[in-house]
Amino acid sequence: MKKHGQLITLALIASASVIFGMVLAGGLNLTLPGRAAEAAGADDRPLHAAATAQLAAAQGTAGTLPASFADIAERVNPAVVSITSTETVKPKERGKGQPFHGDPFEFFFGPGGPERRRFKEQQPEEPRFEQSGGSGFLISDDGSILTNNHVVEDATKIKVNLTGDRHDYMAEVIGTDPSTDLALIRIKIDKKLPYLRLGDSEAMRVGDWVMAVGNPLQYEHTVTVGVVSAKGRVLPGLSRDFSLDNFIQTDAAINFGNSGGPLVNLAGDVIGVNTAISSVGQGIGFAVPINVAKEIMGQLKAKGKVSRGYLGISLAEISPDLQEAWGLKDDKGALVQSVVAGLPGDEAGIKKGDVIVAVDGRTIGSRNEVVRLISAKDPGSTVKLTVLRNGKEVAVTAKLADRAQYVGKTGEEPESEGGAPEEPNEKRLGISVDDLTPAVLQELELPRDTNGVVVSRVSRVSEAYDKNIGEGDVITEVNRVPVKSVADYRREIRKVKEGGLVVLYVVSPSSRTGGDSISRYVTLRLQGQGD
Repeated sequence: MKKHGQLITLALIASASVIFGMVLAGGLNLTLPGRAAEAAGADDRPLHAAATAQLAAAQGTAGTLPASFADIAERVNPAVVSITSTETVKPKERGKGQPFHGDPFEFFFGPGGPERRRFKEQQPEEPRFEQSGGSGFLISDDGSILTNNHVVEDATKIKVNLTGDRHDYMAEVIGTDPSTDLALIRIKIDKKLPYLRLGDSEAMRVGDWVMAVGNPLQYEHTVTVGVVSAKGRVLPGLSRDFSLDNFIQTDAAINFGNSGGPLVNLAGDVIGVNTAISSVGQGIGFAVPINVAKEIMGQLKAKGKVSRGYLGISLAEISPDLQEAWGLKDDKGALVQSVVAGLPGDEAGIKKGDVIVAVDGRTIGSRNEVVRLISAKDPGSTVKLTVLRNGKEVAVTAKLADRAQYVGKTGEEPESEGGAPEEPNEKRLGISVDDLTPAVLQELELPRDTNGVVVSRVSRVSEAYDKNIGEGDVITEVNRVPVKSVADYRREIRKVKEGGLVVLYVVSPSSRTGGDSISRYVTLRLQGQGD
């Protein structure tokens, strides 16, 4: 009996030791890999194919997250670029009663008086340069870059900065598509560049990991991580042609300056182009699916724009109520709500109340599918539609118009004409001057024996403006020759040939500098007529 009790005691001690050893090993992460793999394999649910592909490419082993998102960032960052666009902004007409904000002559001469009125009459509003920043990414080793149209739209100059390169490269626009807010630009460079692979945005699922890379608020190469929050978003208040909208929504942080940067999956492949943010919420950003870009890339490269077919009809999704009211067997297809007279849909015989169920023999599931299939066809081509009318199928053939002629057009304001200086060379310099009278000298707080001419206007798209010559400055010399009047100034300016240097001696009074007056030489290049 005693022996039996001892055996039981020994068994209990052995069992306790084994249990203690297992707990200790688990606490120290000493579990054998083979055992861990077996435990993980207990859940035999299949992994989605897209997720498997992402994970396998990112880590080399399907079913595991990457050890760090840093690996993806290191792979993507070298191909992400910073874009600075310079735009010439035209002046807008002042409304009645609108104050003259920032009028330097009101500051110099006070709100009234003949001197101010004379300067005001000679000081029309001028165009000015405006700079904005954005992002983009290389899609080939020859310097081709994909970005947003709104990043480069109306730009007179586009500069690109590459990762780890202090040089700015001038870019040319290869093609733009305002309807999808995409643009293709290119820089000339004598070396091969790193570029990103274009993935498959259709394969992405809601909840998949994504990373956004760009230059938000001028913080270069910022990386943010989130998930695909939704797909197929439509943004009527933002898009020029919202019927083409198919945005990816993500909670990966996107801010001003991220526009045009890549949204990538765990393999580092681009699945979207970061485009917009919600102005009223956090964690709500939008990207153009990369498959949209791939569809139009050929046209952008070949002809610089995208041509799309157009029927001239408006469509609606088949809701349960419409399905019941029209006696449809399912909710597939798109209901024609209206037909524009004289356009292809009308000429082909499409009628309000028709339900389009097939395009070129392909069964239609939704309104957006009809729009995308029609838009993918060239203007002038024909399309065969199958419509349900009064419960019967009707075949319709239409010759498509050009969508750009009817959708997303914006009016252009006529170019305003300001008062041009009397001398051609003055216009090229972008500077207008007036005689320096005793009253003006008093307002500028300059000595009464100061000779020269006072600057009354500087074009904001001139080298003079870039070099900080401003209204109220006094020019005392032109090419080292003292000037005492407008006639003297124009005589010396007239001597300069196209492309020649003009050396001005400029006095900026304390009323303009906010401190002591500053005197300096300023060199300007006399531009040609077409510059």
